Amino acid sequence: MKEKEYFEMVINFRRAIMGRRNVRFRRALRMIRETIKRHTGAERVVLDPVLVHSISTNGRDKIVRKVRVAAKKIGEKTYLVTLAVKQA
Repeated sequence: MKEKEYFEMVINFRRAIMGRRNVRFRRALRMIRETIKRHTGAERVVLDPVLVHSISTNGRDKIVRKVRVAAKKIGEKTYLVTLAVKQA
């Protein structure tokens, strides 16, 4: 599997929203980590605190439907995932 230096993607939280309210936030964070690991072959995924806060802006049981993330390689098999900003 080819390792990528930088890429952006949209992650849909439909599977996380279908579950119980008290586990939605944890499941959404796990979905981000698993998706990045699957696409890059990473062993460690670091989530930016701004990204974590933006997922649950209105409470831990109410999460957003989708999030656009940017993954950047910071070490060998280590990626930093941040909130991607749309450019007009």
